[in-house]
Amino acid sequence: MRSRETKVKVHNQWLETDREKHPSAQRKRLGRFILVMTHFRAPWSKSLIVASTFATLVCLGVSYALWTLLVDASLEPLRFWLALLPLAIILICAVFTVRGYSITNNALLIDRLFWTTRIPLTEFQSAKFDPDATRGSIRTFGNGGFFSFTGYFRSKELGSYRAFMTDRRRAVVLRFLDRVVVVSPDRPQDFVETISMYADRRLVW
Repeated sequence: MRSRETKVKVHNQWLETDREKHPSAQRKRLGRFILVMTHFRAPWSKSLIVASTFATLVCLGVSYALWTLLVDASLEPLRFWLALLPLAIILICAVFTVRGYSITNNALLIDRLFWTTRIPLTEFQSAKFDPDATRGSIRTFGNGGFFSFTGYFRSKELGSYRAFMTDRRRAVVLRFLDRVVVVSPDRPQDFVETISMYADRRLVW
């Protein structure tokens, strides 16, 4: 088993290699564990911007119409809840958006609006940048373009997969032993190289 000093040295070398290629690489000391992390942004595609803007305006319009048109006193309680529903849809979709991705020694961290989704790299097999990976996909449960492309989808090529995307043309397919995950980082090819490097250099602590 490697000594703690050897592990620290290996991680320091690892970090310096990352910094040369990725200025966003960081090191955090958590007790005896050194966490190496590289961050990628999740830029929105033009289609996502247009779709999200349109859907937001529609929801606001529906909410306003329900509030102003249902003026019957007997419908007052119902009017409130019906007008609130489109606003709730906006809020729910917004909180599930993807803000970025961070690759660490042993996990992929997906930054949401108020929390982080963690995907362990223990069963990671491969990563591939494929702009057409999600073409022809069918949504089984999730969000198809209101602030993000997130949730569960199915396609002939990928089978069932989980998406955390904001731009389909930046799709990176991550294959694990038991699942497929698709993300859309700002530098897809760099992401593929980085997550493969991190997975190859996993250390047993």
